[in-house]
Amino acid sequence: MSYEYRIWAGILVLLVGMGLFARTLLGRFGLLMAAKPETRWDLVQARIDNLLEIGIGQKKMFKDPSDPASGWLHAFTFWGFCVLGLRTTQLFVQAFIPEWPVPVIEELYQPIKDYTALVVLVMILGFFARRLITKPKRINYSHEALLILGFIGGLMVTEFLYEGGHFGGLIAAGDAHAAEHVAHAPLGAAIAAWFAKTGMSPKGLQLFGEVNYWIHLVIVVTFLNLLPLSKHFHVITSLPNVFLSRLEPKGTLSFVEDIEKALEEEQSLGLSKPSDLSWKQTLDLFTCTECGRCEVNCPAWTTGKPLNPKMLILDLRDYLYSHQSQIIAASKLAISGEVSAEVVAQAEGQLPELIATVNPDAIWSCTTCRSCSEQCPVMIEHVDKILDIRRHLTMTRNEAPKELAKTLANLESKSNPWGMASGKRADWAKGLDIPTLDDNPNPEWLYFVGCAGSFDERAKKITLATVQVLRAANVSFAILGKKEKCSGDLARRSGQEYLFQEQARANIEMFNAGGVTKILTTCPHCYNTILNEYPQLGGRYEVVHHAQFIAELVKEGRLTFDQGHAQQRIVFHDSCYLGRYNEIYDEPRKVLEAVGNVELVEMARSKNLGMCCGAGGARMWMEEKMGTRVNNLRVEQAMEALNGEADDHEGGHDHHGHDHGHGGCKTVIASSCPFCMTMLSDGVKAKDAAESIDTKDIAEIVAERLAPPKIDTAKA
Repeated sequence: MSYEYRIWAGILVLLVGMGLFARTLLGRFGLLMAAKPETRWDLVQARIDNLLEIGIGQKKMFKDPSDPASGWLHAFTFWGFCVLGLRTTQLFVQAFIPEWPVPVIEELYQPIKDYTALVVLVMILGFFARRLITKPKRINYSHEALLILGFIGGLMVTEFLYEGGHFGGLIAAGDAHAAEHVAHAPLGAAIAAWFAKTGMSPKGLQLFGEVNYWIHLVIVVTFLNLLPLSKHFHVITSLPNVFLSRLEPKGTLSFVEDIEKALEEEQSLGLSKPSDLSWKQTLDLFTCTECGRCEVNCPAWTTGKPLNPKMLILDLRDYLYSHQSQIIAASKLAISGEVSAEVVAQAEGQLPELIATVNPDAIWSCTTCRSCSEQCPVMIEHVDKILDIRRHLTMTRNEAPKELAKTLANLESKSNPWGMASGKRADWAKGLDIPTLDDNPNPEWLYFVGCAGSFDERAKKITLATVQVLRAANVSFAILGKKEKCSGDLARRSGQEYLFQEQARANIEMFNAGGVTKILTTCPHCYNTILNEYPQLGGRYEVVHHAQFIAELVKEGRLTFDQGHAQQRIVFHDSCYLGRYNEIYDEPRKVLEAVGNVELVEMARSKNLGMCCGAGGARMWMEEKMGTRVNNLRVEQAMEALNGEADDHEGGHDHHGHDHGHGGCKTVIASSCPFCMTMLSDGVKAKDAAESIDTKDIAEIVAERLAPPKIDTAKA
């Protein structure tokens, strides 16, 4: 069969297909260029490691143990596409050079290509089964997804049909070299041999193969053109998005420079219009796979709040797509420098407001737990966009929720969210002879107590327990006393950046004046803020959370425990700001195991899959009026772990949390965060389980199990 026509047909397919693709892609690129600049080209080795582990290795696809099948289906499809990319290139080149590639490449690649195509075809059938039969709740069901699956499956099928028809025709015609062409393609050879025996004429078989060859190429260019018009744009953008993902500590928000000047000049702060997005935030919007992992792991969405992280990203993305030409035109005016700022502002003002697409209740429902970003397989950062919108609502529009506005006013006037007199911040320490930084200006450790540990009655018990542990281990420490300010976490997560910087600078000034180099905290929010965000203001210190600190004291043998306590079942709740933000999971568990006579059980959602208590992101200070209370759901999960584990042990707990086999001790939900403590305690009360379940911080558990000091009988 003559193939001379292929050159002109190949040129036509490529010109039309690639021309349309380039036109669409140019528009998407224009949206990136219209966004704010952002540095994402540093730390290349770390970025390559992320690309290999998360992008190529598909690590995040296997994080959710409740749905492992989807991870394997997607991973093998992705890996298959990587392998088959060479085959796609080969088929296009063969339109111009029929005998490409050279035989040695054929020998090595053909068997890999054949089996890979078969694996991908099986994966596609698996995807069809999920969408048409099992139908997981987190998936968006659309005809587009089925069309794309059909295209991918069609590529695999036409690959086999092309080889079967083409080489089957040669075999049927008695071509002496036909067998050599498919000798290294086991599946292709088998299909070709079968086609040769069907009785079709050699020319008919080759024509059949040729038709499938062109169907294959047309599917490729059609598929390529659909990508930037659909959720499957992630096929192009996911690897760049992973490579360019943030490498700063997870708990660091973007820093607003010259904020006083911005407020004086009444500049718009935060995120409200398209030009407020950075180019990387825009790339995030392009890259959403609509897999729903963020949605099903979001504590707000799963408890009936209006925040759906996936839909937030999609709504912002759809806004950009629908106003693409206007956004690019306004950007070109700004870049040209030929018009005034007023003209540029007028051009932007003609656009509907970007955040008008977002429900404000959704923005304020976020607990900033980062479960969405933790689960996202393509490294999209949802929380930074939510908090940028909060910055705009709080500082530019003064539209924070009423109860939060009152809390921020308390913070501004009294440096604590309760509005208690700042002079009472150290009242918890009366009579304990605890030195302040003024008394001991160069302590080994500064114990940063925090607002909750200073003012909240329940959290004060955690503070006192921590002090007891420090003294038992002979740790040299001091506190700031009444001079201590709020760390600023509440202000920053509320969007009140100015107040955050004000509180943080005051603390940094005191730290530096007192010669502080090491800081100990009991609050993960204080820990995260001082460790990860104070460096933006020049405050760099060694910061340790008390879970880490106590674990180290135990390891060094500086604490001994009384082993006379009855066996007690404990389930540990991971604080988001300690766990997902700072990857501290093992230390609190090691502490609980070290005290002895503890049966430590785990919730189904623990560690990096752990669910938020509902207090983060300033939610501690806002009413929870919609849906189920997050803390109640978390307590239910803890009770299931305590009771479910017990069912496997003779003489264990019944389904009301009562202990029948451990000396009558209550079971315990343990935590290492004063905010979590409040939420968990309230949840236990709401479940009428306070008689059978205690809520304790790990410092309290350690303090109550410390061995009494030994008495020197010789001196006695």
